[in-house]
Amino acid sequence: MATKPSRANGLSPEEAARRVKFSLSIAVLFVLTLIASGLPLPQRVVVVAPVVVVMVVAVREMRRLAGVAAPALTRFGPLLALGLSVLLLLGAITQAVFYAPQKQYEECLSGANTQAAQALCGQQRQRTMFGALMEF
Repeated sequence: MATKPSRANGLSPEEAARRVKFSLSIAVLFVLTLIASGLPLPQRVVVVAPVVVVMVVAVREMRRLAGVAAPALTRFGPLLALGLSVLLLLGAITQAVFYAPQKQYEECLSGANTQAAQALCGQQRQRTMFGALMEF
């Protein structure tokens, strides 16, 4: 027996519930990612966990939608979540590669009380990151 589509959007209640569950889980995981991004550098590594979970959930949702007659706009949500997750993961990897200069910059900023001191921290960061790039 086929399920009856809901009122205006033509979705079955089960499909609507799946989409709401996907959207809420992605939103909560991105909020966790933003919170984790504010942690100091050694603890900031936890940002990778929610990003990887978002990637897994997005791929699962894209695979599920591949077998369902869904409009193109519906397929855009998981694709957007996957793209943003890849960018966040690349940012986390970049911070891991440049751990020492980034850590020095954060420590310098914590002691910088003036804009001139903050600018000096930025210049020092540029020099140390350029030096780290030259080592590769």
